[in-house]
Amino acid sequence: MLEDCSLAILAGGMGSRFGGSDKQGALIQGVPLGRRVALNALTSGLPVTLVGLQRDIYHGLPLRFIHDIVPGYGPLSGLHAALVYSTTPWVFLLACDMPYFDLHWLSYLSSLVDSPDDLALSLAILAQRESYVEPFQGLYSRSLITGLERKMDNSGVTGEKLSFSGLLGDLPHTRVPEAVARRFSPDWSLFLSINDVSALEAFQGGLTGEAL
Repeated sequence: MLEDCSLAILAGGMGSRFGGSDKQGALIQGVPLGRRVALNALTSGLPVTLVGLQRDIYHGLPLRFIHDIVPGYGPLSGLHAALVYSTTPWVFLLACDMPYFDLHWLSYLSSLVDSPDDLALSLAILAQRESYVEPFQGLYSRSLITGLERKMDNSGVTGEKLSFSGLLGDLPHTRVPEAVARRFSPDWSLFLSINDVSALEAFQGGLTGEAL
């Protein structure tokens, strides 16, 4: 159910692939990329949280701002903070470099939460493309917090880098088949991330007067 969901935008990172500049501030049709992402998310009518330190480009938007509680684990630190601070049972995860959002996709994922089968046990509901699971544009349950903190602790002891696939490996989660996800995004653009300068240039080149 949508009322059980909120949205979180991860806005951290060092911008190393953007020549050291902050990618969320990259202008697309005169609008900073991060602000575009936030504006898209706000069309959902649901609470939207931004996990990061940047504030200026989001001025005037009704966002909740938080920061990592346990830094050092990259986007998983952001996910952890989003889940801990969430006021809803489920969090839909976005990144500040993902220019598209589809409320129909979020509505579909939220409808699976109430499914009478084993989905009720899932800690995350994510799209799968071939063997890869998309970590963003997906739903995460607050019930994942304990497992995430345990794996962060273990990673801190072993020195092994923790990834989304490592997090979900032995935890119950649901993978939406690619064929189903493509009903909402036939070209997979919903999962596009503009994470370097070449991707930004290609995206800008493909815009033809497109509105936010």
